[in-house]
Amino acid sequence: MEEGLGLDQSVMRFRVNFAQKVLAAFVALAFLALSITIIQTNKSSLVDAQHLTAAEAPAASIIFTQRETLVYTVRLSQWLDQQITRREVQIARALLAQRLSVINSDGSTVGGTAPPGFLVALDDADKAVAAANPGILSTQNRLIMRPEVAQEIENIVAQARLLVTNYQLAVDNQLIAAAHLHRNGDFFSLLFLIIFLTLALILLALLVRSAVQQYRRSKNRILLEGHRLRVLAQELEDTNMMVHQLESLNESKNEFISNISHELRTPLTSIIGYVDLLSSTVEPGVNPALDNSFKVLDRNASILLSLVQSLLSLSQLESPNNKFALKPADLVSIIEDAIFLMQTSIEHKNLSVQFTHDETDSFFVTGESGLLSQMVINLVANAVKFSHPSKVLEISLRRHPHAESAGNVVLTIRDHGIGIPEEEIDHLFERFYRASNAVDQQIQGTGLGLAIVAKVAEIHGAKIEVNSQLGDGTSITVEFPDGLSKTQALIENRKFSLLAEAIQSVQQSEIELLRAKLHEYGGALGFYDFAEIGEELLVFSRSLNGQAGDADTSILERRDELIAKMRKLLPPTETGAENV
Repeated sequence: MEEGLGLDQSVMRFRVNFAQKVLAAFVALAFLALSITIIQTNKSSLVDAQHLTAAEAPAASIIFTQRETLVYTVRLSQWLDQQITRREVQIARALLAQRLSVINSDGSTVGGTAPPGFLVALDDADKAVAAANPGILSTQNRLIMRPEVAQEIENIVAQARLLVTNYQLAVDNQLIAAAHLHRNGDFFSLLFLIIFLTLALILLALLVRSAVQQYRRSKNRILLEGHRLRVLAQELEDTNMMVHQLESLNESKNEFISNISHELRTPLTSIIGYVDLLSSTVEPGVNPALDNSFKVLDRNASILLSLVQSLLSLSQLESPNNKFALKPADLVSIIEDAIFLMQTSIEHKNLSVQFTHDETDSFFVTGESGLLSQMVINLVANAVKFSHPSKVLEISLRRHPHAESAGNVVLTIRDHGIGIPEEEIDHLFERFYRASNAVDQQIQGTGLGLAIVAKVAEIHGAKIEVNSQLGDGTSITVEFPDGLSKTQALIENRKFSLLAEAIQSVQQSEIELLRAKLHEYGGALGFYDFAEIGEELLVFSRSLNGQAGDADTSILERRDELIAKMRKLLPPTETGAENV
């Protein structure tokens, strides 16, 4: 096949004279100049489009900000005129603060682009409101505060207008500068296009004759290569069929392992139970040989049961039908649970566990909690198994120190035990492989634990690194690629407690205060990933227009329906806490 391709290249080579080469060089230069000007023009257009697109969201944010500002100033005026309570003013201020914290596409916040005087005026107004008495403003305070607050209201409104004016001027200047730049670029693009087309037409006329001759020479060769390609396609189809057959065999193998594991696990569990039952009927020490036989039976049955369970786990992990639901998982909780489950083995070897992590940080990764728990338990169990008695088992969580991997979460588990021979480290994650020193010291194991760890790491896109020194212990590091940001982790930590708080607050609110509570928690829940229920709370809040009397029953029924919906969103632990 390679020989045929070489002959094709020889046949299809065009013969050109010196004049054609020179003309082709000029055409290339003209095309290069045209491309550069077009690219520059397109870049400018793309930048302008991006700027205009990016300006849409800030414009909307500014409009909403101005609306919330006007609402806030109206509430200030009403409060100053003793029409509403201080709390209603503070609610309006909270909504304005929420709007100011909205993040634009360029990473800045609306509050960050506001004029300094706007924020100063808001701060002065906040201080005046905070200094006043709760509820309706007293007449004495009103006389004292009216001049100051009225001035602050004028300042806030003026600064809000200035926010819009500054934004509009910035956009206008940008469009004017872009128009001048496009005019120059279009002129040069047109000039180079004319030059390029003229030279290209001349060159094309010279090359057409060579192309016709080349076509006649290469036609027969193309037919021959087409035949060879058909042969290769048939070979590829046969290979593809073989791959499908191998995949089918692999699925059958996994199904067989899964079935046989299920079939073996039940009798093995029964054997272990009867061994325990029989050993309990014999008084210890009366027949040492029989006691030893029971121990051997129990130990070997447990090893076989562990092997069956490990084979079943691997079979399930490798099954193509398994679709794992990956979502934020807290590695700190998973590690603490693993340590708790292994506590008996840890105490049996008199080990002390040192778990270190930055308690001010959150270590969430995107993954399947059950698989991650299985991985950590296997790693901790290995560390306990191969540690020397009375040593320290070190477990740590940290962020990756390098900037290019700053979001990654790194888990390290280190034991002070027998270690692994250096030449055997590369084989650790192979099925049924056990280090030679572990076999020599008759340490129990199936050789499947680390194979399961490697498969779970592969599913989560994690990297595993092993460092070991013979006789001094082993350190296994797992680096997860998609740790959550601090903001995402904060939302994950806070959202369910906020939902429980909203349920309790809405349930306990009187009807006359229900509208404010619904409005308050509707916006907050929307920010904390409960957009649908948050919107329902806001819609319900807007529907309460001073209803009372006969409408109270329907309001309470609607409230209870929303509370029931919110309870369904709570996990079991939060549900119990909220009920308490």
